[in-house]
Amino acid sequence: QVPTIIQQTRQRHVHVEDIVDVHVPQVQEEIVHVPKVIQQERISQRMVEQVVEVPVPMTQEEVVHVPTIIQQTREIHVHVEEVVEVPIPITQEEVVHVPKIIQQERVQQRQVEMVVEVPVPMVQE
Repeated sequence: QVPTIIQQTRQRHVHVEDIVDVHVPQVQEEIVHVPKVIQQERISQRMVEQVVEVPVPMTQEEVVHVPTIIQQTREIHVHVEEVVEVPIPITQEEVVHVPKIIQQERVQQRQVEMVVEVPVPMVQE
């Protein structure tokens, strides 16, 4: 809050006494009117400025760097050892005799009878 100046009237009482010195000749009589001193209340108004120090909260700007949070995926590599039992076909050796086929040339002989008519010249006698 900012202080505000309020104007107030201030009353001050000052007692003023007026003394008048009058010279009177001794020879001559004279009626002198002597002023009578009357006390009067005097009101004087003055503008008074009052300075009051009030603490005022000060605001001060400051640049603050705030870190920003960025979501990132994190890859974690974990080495895992996994034992898996896999059935392996068992092979057994056995000696098997397989006949070997050999190609051979075969000669076949067949008796064939063939009748051939051969003209024979006839001899005349």
